[in-house]
Amino acid sequence: MYGERDDLDSARPALYGIPPDALADERPDRRPEDARRIGLSRHTEEGAVVHFASSLDGAKPGHKMMAWILLITFAAPALYTLLLLL
Repeated sequence: MYGERDDLDSARPALYGIPPDALADERPDRRPEDARRIGLSRHTEEGAVVHFASSLDGAKPGHKMMAWILLITFAAPALYTLLLLL
């Protein structure tokens, strides 16, 4: 049957000790409380950005660089508009 096919990828190791086939209720919810309250999940455009940004680790240089890139990306249009208005 499906689990007996050898042409499929082998089962990946469990993330954080939780099997990949665990129910959604059993998986940890790492979203910030505000995002959870207003219903943002990683399946929405805004929620995906929140999920990505909240998963960055400040101790890692690559993550710190990505946080600066995100800050510049989202702040640049506002700063440009402010400069045009002045």
